[in-house]
Amino acid sequence: MKKLMTLAAALVFTLSVALAQDTKEKAKETAKQAGQTVDAAADKAGRETKKAGRKVSRAAKNTKEDVKDGTNKALDKTDKKLKKAERKLDKSN
Repeated sequence: MKKLMTLAAALVFTLSVALAQDTKEKAKETAKQAGQTVDAAADKAGRETKKAGRKVSRAAKNTKEDVKDGTNKALDKTDKKLKKAERKLDKSN
């Protein structure tokens, strides 16, 4: 009976160790997959940030050009009005 109990205890211990090893392997695989997911998410975030940066840069450049064009148009308009005013003054003199 004592041998049977010892054998049963050894069997339970062996099964416990095997189950613990299996659980350990599953945990390692899950951690590896989680790490890969984090890496992929970080890569995607980096790509999206770079893309957003390019959009902002492009918008800033376009805004700068729009302001420059607007300023040039305003200066041209002012110049035309000044010339018209000068002509009127010349005619009145």
